[in-house]
Amino acid sequence: MGRKKGRRNIYQGYSSCYAINEGVWIPGSGVVPELLPSFIALIIRDYVRGWTYERGTCNVEPFDADRAVSRLNYLIALATKHAGEVGYQYTREAIDKLFREFKLPEGVKEVRLAGHPGKLDKIAKEIEDLLDVKVIKEYYEAPEKEKVKVTA
Repeated sequence: MGRKKGRRNIYQGYSSCYAINEGVWIPGSGVVPELLPSFIALIIRDYVRGWTYERGTCNVEPFDADRAVSRLNYLIALATKHAGEVGYQYTREAIDKLFREFKLPEGVKEVRLAGHPGKLDKIAKEIEDLLDVKVIKEYYEAPEKEKVKVTA
């Protein structure tokens, strides 16, 4: 059973809008606590630059504070679906802190991103400077269809 038309992920997976347009994506599957900082980091990046991708089409569209808040709140529903009560609680606390302080939750020192060399390095630097975290990078040389991990 395939994915419904118009349901392409924005941030996660090698077929996401980020992967297609920027060569970078969140690895793994689902909004789980260990990947939540990666989602938040890319949403904040989109907010700071003022644009994002439209889900499904991957067209560029404006991204303001209201849309960022909506997208962050949507993470709560996804985290609950993917990780149950633990996901809900972690996500709620993380987003509350983000709204109050524009920072990731206490103790979050890393986010994980995957992508193509050069492109991943550029976006990782933006995220590190913006949020004062380290980006753990998973490099892939081959096109998305034939992804082959070359370093961790």
